[in-house]
Amino acid sequence: MASYAAAAHGAKTEKKTRSRYSFYQKIFFLYFLNIVDWVCTEALLSTGRFYEANPLMRPVLDGFVPTLLIKGIIPFVLIIICCAVYRASGIEESRFANVLLYTGIIVYAAVNLWHILNFLLLFFMF
Repeated sequence: MASYAAAAHGAKTEKKTRSRYSFYQKIFFLYFLNIVDWVCTEALLSTGRFYEANPLMRPVLDGFVPTLLIKGIIPFVLIIICCAVYRASGIEESRFANVLLYTGIIVYAAVNLWHILNFLLLFFMF
């Protein structure tokens, strides 16, 4: 009876610490939000009524190839490297990695929400 209770307690503890989404799901969702940000930024800039708020990205957005490199290819290569390191490490969950991923997801979600509000402004105000 005691071993059953200990096993049940261990299962409850394991469920509490395990994340609902895997590392791979979170990192690729973050990449997806990055790509949506890029597409929305390009769409809003093409109207001529908006400008890039990030001063580091302003010179990059002048050409397609630099933008593709900065917003598409380099992040994808970094994701592949992160996934390889994560798999090679054998760590099941990393609290630090989760904090970084969720922070990035929240920031990109806020940026994409800002884009949605700008689209609404564009369609209803101008």
